[in-house]
Amino acid sequence: MSILSIRDLKVDYATQEGMVQAVDGVSLDIDEGQHLGLIGESGCGKTTLLKAVVQVLPRNGRITAGKIMFQGADLLQLSPAEMRQLRWREIATIPQASMDSLNPVQRVGSQLMKLLRIRGGYDRRAARRRAADLFDLVGLDTERLMHYPHEFSGGMKQRAVIAMALALEPSLLIADEPVTALDVIVQHQILEVLRELEQELNLTVMLITHDISVVAQVCDSVAVMYAGRIVEQAAAEPFFQAPAHPYSLGLQQAFPNLARPRDVLVSIEGYPPDLRQPPSGCRFAERCPFVQDDCHETDPRLEFVGENRLAACLRSGEMEALRPQAEDPALWQQVEVAQQFVDLSTASAPSTGRGDLSGRPPGATHDDTNGDAPGSGREDGDILLEMRDVSKQFKIGGGLAGLLRGDKEQTVYAVNNISFTLRRGESLGLAGESGCGKSTTGKLLVKLLDASDGEILFDGADLAHLERDDLLTFRRRSQLMFQNPFEALNPRFTLYRSLTEPLIIHGWKDENRRLQRVVETLDRVNLRPAEVFLDKYPHQLSGGQLQRVVLARALVLHPDFLVADEPVSMLDVSVRAGILNTTRRLARELGLATVYISHDLSLLQYTCDRIAIMYLGEIVEIGPSNAVINNPQHPYTKALIAAVPVPDPTVENPPLRIQEGVPRPTERFIGCPFAQRCPDVMEACLSIRPPEITDEYIHMAQCHLYGEHRDSPKLRRDADATIAG
Repeated sequence: MSILSIRDLKVDYATQEGMVQAVDGVSLDIDEGQHLGLIGESGCGKTTLLKAVVQVLPRNGRITAGKIMFQGADLLQLSPAEMRQLRWREIATIPQASMDSLNPVQRVGSQLMKLLRIRGGYDRRAARRRAADLFDLVGLDTERLMHYPHEFSGGMKQRAVIAMALALEPSLLIADEPVTALDVIVQHQILEVLRELEQELNLTVMLITHDISVVAQVCDSVAVMYAGRIVEQAAAEPFFQAPAHPYSLGLQQAFPNLARPRDVLVSIEGYPPDLRQPPSGCRFAERCPFVQDDCHETDPRLEFVGENRLAACLRSGEMEALRPQAEDPALWQQVEVAQQFVDLSTASAPSTGRGDLSGRPPGATHDDTNGDAPGSGREDGDILLEMRDVSKQFKIGGGLAGLLRGDKEQTVYAVNNISFTLRRGESLGLAGESGCGKSTTGKLLVKLLDASDGEILFDGADLAHLERDDLLTFRRRSQLMFQNPFEALNPRFTLYRSLTEPLIIHGWKDENRRLQRVVETLDRVNLRPAEVFLDKYPHQLSGGQLQRVVLARALVLHPDFLVADEPVSMLDVSVRAGILNTTRRLARELGLATVYISHDLSLLQYTCDRIAIMYLGEIVEIGPSNAVINNPQHPYTKALIAAVPVPDPTVENPPLRIQEGVPRPTERFIGCPFAQRCPDVMEACLSIRPPEITDEYIHMAQCHLYGEHRDSPKLRRDADATIAG
C-alpha cells in the first residue's frame, strides 16, 4: 500500500528571467516500509520535490498542478495549520545542510527537548527522558545532551539531526543529501544508523542524493530524476545491473568503484536544459550518446519496460544492445577533442643550477619569460619536492580569555615527522579522516604555512629560506586548488579578472598575451567557447563550471606543482568525473607533479600513482595505489577501504572494526597513535613505536604487524593474550 502517492506534480519558480518549470509532471509512489533513493544531478528538481511534499517552498515557488496523497489525504488541500501538525509527527525531514541546522547558541539537548515539548506535548521530565532515549537510538552519549553544536564532530551533528527527525516517530522520513561532505568513516557510520533505524522502526524512507553508491547500500528501489522529470524507476538490484535509460547508464559509468576500477571514467558532457524554455523533444537528447532524430522531436513518456520497471526513452527496447557501448568513455564525448597546444616549455632555458627556482636564464626578469615556462626543463622522474621529518604545531587556548575561563594553553600536533618525495609528473594521494593533518600538509607544501620542524625542499631549495624573488617564483611554480569552489573566487570579479590577476602579479604586461593565455587555459579545462565565460561572474556558473575555473586559475601560470584539496567533494557524480578526467589529462600533458587530498580512496585510486594514508599527522602507510588498495597492510587503511560504499547493492560493505572519532591531536602517544581505535591492538602497541617507513616507493606500513615484524614471537604472544582477554 502506498504511503505517499504523487501524481502529475508541477512546480514553477518565478525569476527575473522568466518562469522556471523545476518539477514538470512528476508521478511517484512510495510504499509503506519502502526505502526509495532519488538520484540525479544538482538542478534536476530533487530538493524542490521534497519541499513541495512538506509544503516549504520559497516565496517565488508555487505548485501549479497535480496531487500529493499522503495516507489517503491530499496534502495540497490542507491548511497551513494542518500541515504544521503533519510535519515532524508524520513526515520528518533531514535537511541538506544538516550540520548547519542546529542553533549554535543553544545546547543540542535543549533544542531537541524544545521540539518534544512544543510539537509533541511532552512535559519537561518526559522530554528529557525521550531526548536521552533518542540519543541512545542514534548512538550518541546522553552526556552530550548538554553540549553545544560546536562541541560536536560532523558525524555527531548529523546523528543529532537524525534524532530530531525521529523525535515524534514519523511514518515517512525524507533525507536530503544526509552524508554529503562527510568523510568515509563518518559516512559509513551514519548509513549504518539509518539501516538500523529502518529495521527497528519500520520506517519508510525517501533518500535524496547524487551519490549512487549510497543509494546502492541503503535503498531497495531507485528513481532517477532529470530536468524536472522522473526518467527511470526500478528496484535497486536490477537498476544497478542493467539501467534502462541512457542518463542512468552515464551516472553509473561516471562513479569510481573500488571493487571494479576503470581506466577512464565517463563524463556526461554538457548541462541540463534551461527549464524556462524546455525542449519539445527528449530533455536528455543534447547529452545522450544514443540520440536519434526522433529524440529531438518526440517527448518520451514514462512507460513500463519490464516488470515493475519504468523508463522514459524512445530506445528503451534497445538498451540490452546499447549498454556495452556505454562503457566506452569516448562515446560520451560530444565536444571536439581538445586542441593540442604547443608545448611552450622549450621557450625557456633550463634551470641555472640546484636551488635556483626561477627556471629562466641568468639575468632574465619576470616579464622576460612572461611565465611561459612550465618549469625548469628537467625530465619527468627527477625529484621536485622533498619533505624531511616535517612537523607542524599550533598553540590554542591560553591568553587573557583562557586565563578568565581557567583554560591552559595547549599544543595541537597537526603534522608529526612526515617525510616523502615527489617526482616531476608524479601524483600522490593523501587520504584519511577529517582532522588527520591532510590539509595542513597541503598548506605546508605551498608555503601557506611554515613548518615548525624539518625541511621542505622544492627543486633543491629550502622553502624556509627563500628570498623575495625566489619566493615569488615559487608562487608561480606551485599552486593550490581550494576545497570549496563557491568560496575560492571573488564574487565581485569577472572570471577574466580572476584569471588575469596571477598573470599581472607575475609580470605579464601585455594585455593581448594575457587574454590569449586565459582563453587557452579555459579551453584546456573544457570551458568552451572560452570567450563566453570571460565576462561572467561566479554566481552565474554551476558548481562544476566553478571548479573548472578554479582549476584554470591554478594552471594559468603553467606551474610545476599542484595541490588539489578535496577538488570534487561537493560536486555531482557526472561533473566529478569530468573534473577528474580533466585534471588527470592536464597533469599528463603539462608534466605536473600533483598532490591530491581526499578521504575517498576510490578517487585517489583513479587519479594517483601512489597513496599515503595519514592518521593523527603521521603517514601510517604508503605505496603504489593498486598495492595500497588491493593489499592494505595497516588496520586503519583497511577501515578506510571498508568504509567506501560500492555502487552495487549485491556487494555489502564489511562492518567497521574501529571505534568512532579521531582523538584530539593535543597529546603525543608513546606507542602507536592508532592503538586507541585499532581492532588488532596488542600490549606492545601501547608502549612501543611501530617501525618507521624507510622507502615510500615500496609498499610499507607503520605497524607492528607489518612485514618482518608481524612474526615477532613477543608481539604474537601479546596479540594472543589480548585476544584471550
